Amino acid sequence: MHKLLIAALLFVPVVAKAQQPVTFLAVDSITYQYYMSGDWDKLLETGNQAIVQNIDYKRLRQRMGYACFVKADFYGAQMQYEKALAFDAYDADTRAYLYYCGLNTGNKKFARFHAEKLPKDLQRKLEEEAFKPVDAIDFEFNYKANNALSRSDPTYLRMGISTQLGYRITLYQSISNYQQTIEGSSLTKQPEYFALINWSVTSHTSLDVAYHYLNTTIDGILYPGNLLFTALSSNINRFSFGFSGSVLNSNLGNTKQFGLKAGVTLPGKSNIYFNSSLISMIETRNSRVVFSQTAGARLYKMVWAEGNITLGNLKNYNAHNALYIYNSVDPSTFRTGFTLFWYLGASVTLFGNYTYDKKQMELTRFDYKQHSFSGGIIWKL
Repeated sequence: MHKLLIAALLFVPVVAKAQQPVTFLAVDSITYQYYMSGDWDKLLETGNQAIVQNIDYKRLRQRMGYACFVKADFYGAQMQYEKALAFDAYDADTRAYLYYCGLNTGNKKFARFHAEKLPKDLQRKLEEEAFKPVDAIDFEFNYKANNALSRSDPTYLRMGISTQLGYRITLYQSISNYQQTIEGSSLTKQPEYFALINWSVTSHTSLDVAYHYLNTTIDGILYPGNLLFTALSSNINRFSFGFSGSVLNSNLGNTKQFGLKAGVTLPGKSNIYFNSSLISMIETRNSRVVFSQTAGARLYKMVWAEGNITLGNLKNYNAHNALYIYNSVDPSTFRTGFTLFWYLGASVTLFGNYTYDKKQMELTRFDYKQHSFSGGIIWKL
């Protein structure tokens, strides 16, 4: 205890008056004592004061990172541990905490990036491996109800599988089917295949490349479609940025789509986040702009909620890295909805969604309403 008092006498007056440099020994002694006693707020305050005075080193950043981690400020912990990593890129403890920061902020790509650089025995302890043929599977069913007499209620069924090709490369594949009857007799069926490869170029930057095949049949006539998609995105602590581009070619028309997106997660235990997207749609005879806004938060422990609104004509619009393509005969002109996620432990996630669409018949310009209900499960193996 007497060491802490002596160090405090050396440190506090210097910080207050800023007349001379703070000594390394004083900072190291005080932050170590705060670390051992679990006084996280004072540790962070002292550490920040020292950094202002140009005293910065690995152990200080590690202590500050642990203080943030214990306080459940995982973004703050991530920032501190990344600073520590800049002093020593081979420190296993720093990498391990960055791995846990990724898991606790829902950024599995970030976690896996650092897991690759951990010692083999620690990788085995964390049950992390480079290749895993089936990492997770998911199922989704969607039923849409509308008030248009000439349109049946569409159904959509999808199943997906995720494969870990490496610590930084994943492959996601999905098969689905959409079905609707128009004018009481014209049957539309659309079996689909989707594949997406994600590569973590760095711990903060990833590249997505996807292919989506549409096997559209209308009244027994086949109108195949092929979509190519690519996106580059970056997550820097609480902020995310990205841009994407895609080309959809089919006998029914060709569409180019380019998008910019940005997002932020606010401080606090609710982890409130906002994501905005601005999309340009270019077709043979026209171009248009689509805007999408998403907001989400943790409601209670393992229950999360997310709301969204999309403005603009969504004809041939794709979303969620081109997993969904909205190419129905009647485009949506307005969309809003919400999703609930319930995390049942580390392996199972249940989700349910409601979406309201304002749709328009292109030939008659008749507007009608559509209510969509989805439910599904994600099972990590």
